[in-house]
Amino acid sequence: MITYTIAMPMPHSHLFHVQIEIERNETGEIRLSLPAWTPGSYMIREFARHVQEFQAVDAQGVRLPWRKIRKDCWQIEAGAASRVIVTYKVYAFDLTVRTSHLDGSHGYFNGANVFMYVHGRTQEPLTLHVDPPTGWRVTTGLSALPPDPARPQRASFQATDYDELIDCPVECGTHRLLTFTVDDVPHTIAIWGHGNENEERLLADTKRIVEVQRAMFGSLPYRDYTFIVHLTDGKGGGLEHRNSATNMVDRWTFGEHYERYLSLTSHELFHAWNVKRLRPAPLGPFDYQNENYTRLLWLMEGATSYYDDLLLVRAGLMSEERYLQKLAEKIVQLQSQPGRRLQSLEQSSFDAWIKLYRPDENSINSSISYYLKGALVCWMFDMAIRAQTNNERSFDDVMRYLYQRYPITGPGIPEDGAVLAAIEAIGGTDNGLRSLYERYVVGVEELDYAAALAVVGLEPRWQYRRPRPDGQPPAWLGVNWKKQGERTIVATVRSDGPAYEAGVYADDELVALDGWRVNEERLQQRLLERHPGDVVRLTLFRGDALIDVPVTLAVAPYDMLSLVNVAAPTAAQLHARSAWLQRMI
Repeated sequence: MITYTIAMPMPHSHLFHVQIEIERNETGEIRLSLPAWTPGSYMIREFARHVQEFQAVDAQGVRLPWRKIRKDCWQIEAGAASRVIVTYKVYAFDLTVRTSHLDGSHGYFNGANVFMYVHGRTQEPLTLHVDPPTGWRVTTGLSALPPDPARPQRASFQATDYDELIDCPVECGTHRLLTFTVDDVPHTIAIWGHGNENEERLLADTKRIVEVQRAMFGSLPYRDYTFIVHLTDGKGGGLEHRNSATNMVDRWTFGEHYERYLSLTSHELFHAWNVKRLRPAPLGPFDYQNENYTRLLWLMEGATSYYDDLLLVRAGLMSEERYLQKLAEKIVQLQSQPGRRLQSLEQSSFDAWIKLYRPDENSINSSISYYLKGALVCWMFDMAIRAQTNNERSFDDVMRYLYQRYPITGPGIPEDGAVLAAIEAIGGTDNGLRSLYERYVVGVEELDYAAALAVVGLEPRWQYRRPRPDGQPPAWLGVNWKKQGERTIVATVRSDGPAYEAGVYADDELVALDGWRVNEERLQQRLLERHPGDVVRLTLFRGDALIDVPVTLAVAPYDMLSLVNVAAPTAAQLHARSAWLQRMI
């Protein structure tokens, strides 16, 4: 038996105190490792760097010799000891959904950050004891054990194995608890922090999101569910787990930006089906020390990004007009990335470990997000299936098919061919779906937005955000800027723009245009007075050197899109749109 105990006797130290009791019936060495990454966030993060004061003793308290054999692995010479007690501390002062944070207001931890695993024993049931400061409560998705009368402040839990232990984040503190049920399944919202939230509205809308997602899949896949909500000063993000999620939003989100909370909540909850149960074969059982590669993150995150807002429409929590506006914004965002011509969805998925979470000034030119393009491609499959089946089937059916075909108890979705087979099982063969897959998932062909929109009686109307007064196409540099105090700095240079060809670099500081001082706003105003084909002289600081770079301006690509009704939509188009955006239950 293995028992974990985590305590926080001095919250202001930001140190979690961890103890692992290992009962054993064998002799010899014990190896323990701390994961290098956490599931759902595909980057090696080296959590072992925060471990300190490691030691091991036997049942009599005699110290056992140990040594590190790699950066994240500790080897203990345990001999014949029948019980080994390991203790260490973990520094936790990184407030994100994927890390751990301890201060005077709360203690939050992800198991991958703080709990080492015993090599060869990750499949055993585990016990977790949490010893918070007096007056703090403990909230997690783990199954609670009966309280210990001798330790009334302690909270104890059971995990079926190590995977479940680290897949259930824990919130400790004086957070508020809101509760509701759907299908008699209890749901808890644990809120740390305060802002402009309306608890009654938040509770009702979160429940509505659960109801609509349950309606799509037919049932809830968990025994209970915990939403851990962190209200912060500007930070944001979410991370999914089997029966919980941690969502971090700005504390003032609940006014005009309330949809951010709704979209994030919808996204992470959808993962309870898609990713945590329906998963690619390489994502389980996990190798916690190394990268776990898959080419299917475009489906895991892309489909989830497609449905997060779509299900808000079906829940009556987002208008159709706003949804179409957000869809148009996604299209514009993808079209502004030259990397869409170089990196496919499969490549983007595979390279998540070195690309998505480590962007640099050239990322816009060399890569795309499997969240963004994945959502758009799932939408295109949805439209194509609706068109091919007279709206009798949709991508909803593909997700349900996959969910039933590859249950959590199975090996997961095979990497090669299984998703295309599911799409064709729902939408039929010999009707272009295979071609779409090859062009949009495997390849890098431009997406045909007009064809997809036509299925539901819409058409794209491209425009310029800042048009020229005479109605002619504006001139374009192909540069994105950022502010550093009073300075205007080149953030990125698009590889399809004239500044790239002329030799403008990221991190150059803008000084003047044709000898006249400008900042970003003045530059954009001056460019409206120029025409494509004009040559302008950019004066820049490159490091400490003042340089002039002549640039031949190009025709600006469209940077604004509206999705509008076709002139005379057919009954089939109107029916398809109604079914696509229908309010459920």
